[in-house]
Amino acid sequence: MEVHTSLLGSAFEQVVRDAIASVQPVADSGVGVAVLKDGKLCFAAGFGLRDREAGRTVDPYTRFAIGSATKAFTSMVLSMYAQTRALSLSRPITTYLPDFTMQEARASGSMTLEDILSQRTGLPRHDALWYLGPYTRAQLYYRLRYLMQLPGAYRNAFLYNNIMYTMAGHLLECRTGTKWEDIVQTRILDPLAMTATTFTLADLVGDPNHAKGYKKLDGVPLKDFDNIGPAGEINSTALDMATWIQLFLAKGVAPDGTVLIDPTNLERMYTGLTDVGNGTTFYGLGWYVGRLQGHRLAFHDGTADGNTAYVSFMPDDGLGVVLLTNQHCTDDLIGIWPGKVAERLYDYLLNGHLTGTLRIPSLPVPRDGIETVSLPAATTPADFSPNDYTGLYSDPGYGDMAVGLWGGGLRISYYDREMALQPLSGDQFLMSLHAFATDFRVPVVFHRGSDGDVDSLAIRLERRVDAIVFRRR
Repeated sequence: MEVHTSLLGSAFEQVVRDAIASVQPVADSGVGVAVLKDGKLCFAAGFGLRDREAGRTVDPYTRFAIGSATKAFTSMVLSMYAQTRALSLSRPITTYLPDFTMQEARASGSMTLEDILSQRTGLPRHDALWYLGPYTRAQLYYRLRYLMQLPGAYRNAFLYNNIMYTMAGHLLECRTGTKWEDIVQTRILDPLAMTATTFTLADLVGDPNHAKGYKKLDGVPLKDFDNIGPAGEINSTALDMATWIQLFLAKGVAPDGTVLIDPTNLERMYTGLTDVGNGTTFYGLGWYVGRLQGHRLAFHDGTADGNTAYVSFMPDDGLGVVLLTNQHCTDDLIGIWPGKVAERLYDYLLNGHLTGTLRIPSLPVPRDGIETVSLPAATTPADFSPNDYTGLYSDPGYGDMAVGLWGGGLRISYYDREMALQPLSGDQFLMSLHAFATDFRVPVVFHRGSDGDVDSLAIRLERRVDAIVFRRR
């Protein structure tokens, strides 16, 4: 452990050590920790290894990718502009982007920034589009109109979506003529002196004190998230993120006394607007909101390939906990690690000792994403020539996919990705896809026209809606 600040005594240090040791995926998982009490930094330390191969340790200055914890920064800058009436969170998007189009006409005409920021747009993730494709923010904006929404979900259901948060940032870019990154820099990072907080992959890996990515003991390449920057691009340290949380605990006042945002607009960010589906946890504007022992908790996790963040604060109690780790966490691990560490730290901070009864608010698991299935024990491939399937297939939202021969079998090429097809039965296959530091087996079905020739393929790139149909060209 490398301690930077410790004002809570050796007993608290031991609580942190024990909490990490009891739930970390592997020994010496890299973790940056910052804790605030009475609105002030009272503990900051690094644990484990940021680079397992070189044996380099984590300290509070170690830089991590914070993934979706970025969303609160996007919500903040939009709330700042709303405060000055430069734009409104409650007016239709078409007020600012007249060509804004969703699949559903009602959503196209009435959707607001508040709908986007509170995750009630009715659009499932469609993460494969931005993760696998080469599309810029402007190109993602154009392709929105072709992405399937979940029927009846608009304004009626929580559907977490990275593309829509990116579109909120894109709207701000179009409105101001300034890049989202530059707006965040001048409106938030500079006033708070968050000098270790950056945006690009080059900035992250260019810092000698950055955390490499891992999934248990396996290395995970860090990824550039520029095309969805407003949803998940930021890199930061435990100390910088403590400064960020301190802004919320200080009701919008920076350490130098500057008021960055008024308390009313700040409070709106961590007011629950959309029920995530369990009646106890809600989504505000870039924050999840729940309760610990009856006390309000605002929090957000963030997963970037190989790194995970858990950023949280209790606005009525002056408490905050930041955990940054170089262990990749899938949805089912967030509540176990690092959420379980935060749970124990808040238990001690609220009660003066560990009661073991406190539970952090839960999130739906699994959340939306790419469909994946198990490989069946036996397969009965159809007696068709592979050439029946080769060719170029297109979808107006996702773009082009090519099916070709490879090593005696079939593969799908999607821009720079090559994915093998495993025959199942008839015209059904499983596509091997590695994305988000996870291996998927994605169902693929080829369809034939009345002449018996293959005319399309359907692929389950988004589990919450029908398969995406690519037409043969």
